[in-house]
Amino acid sequence: MDPDFNFQGGDDIRSMGLEEMRRQKVLLASELKAIDAQISDLAFNNYGTYADAGRATHDCSKTFGEMRDKTVDLSVQADELTTAFQEFRVKAKQLSDEQELVKKALDKSNPIWELLTLPSRMDICIRAGYYDLAYTLTNYGMQLQQQTQLCRNPLIKKVADHLVEARSYLLEELFNKFAGPLDLAESIKVVNNVRKMPYLTANQLRIAVLQHRDIYLEKQILDISV
Repeated sequence: MDPDFNFQGGDDIRSMGLEEMRRQKVLLASELKAIDAQISDLAFNNYGTYADAGRATHDCSKTFGEMRDKTVDLSVQADELTTAFQEFRVKAKQLSDEQELVKKALDKSNPIWELLTLPSRMDICIRAGYYDLAYTLTNYGMQLQQQTQLCRNPLIKKVADHLVEARSYLLEELFNKFAGPLDLAESIKVVNNVRKMPYLTANQLRIAVLQHRDIYLEKQILDISV
């Protein structure tokens, strides 16, 4: 700043003369020119810095714009990822439940294994003459068939069907006893077992017994003839 320039206060301005005020005006104009020159020199000498700053501002603006766009895309991907994780968690739980079910099924202490052996036990009971046990098993098969929820399982339904279907085999096995030698006590025992069968009337029982006794008598006659 020019050393001759000395801005006067309000009271001094009122006491200035015309020439003094003109001189102050000239000094003020000169000071303004000096400031303009300094600003021009500063801008010229630091042009590179200003240019770099401008480019940096532009690059930052561009970078932040790209970051904003990518953030929006990332937000959408995050929602999709959240949905995928939720679906994965549901499927993982289903897989865990199925694995636990398989584990229980493979456990030999599980009652399902005993249930699966009932058809073979039924056949053994009939062949060995344990008719009371066979009758109990076939009744159990009918009870299973009435359990709709249980019979939705194919394995259980197959067991129940076999036990019920074995009733015909059991009945035929009992009637076949009359096609051979049979004492009175054994006959009464067989008849009592046959009477346990449902849907078999007294007339059907008599006819079936007589038919099988006829077979036995015909065999006896043939043996005598020979």
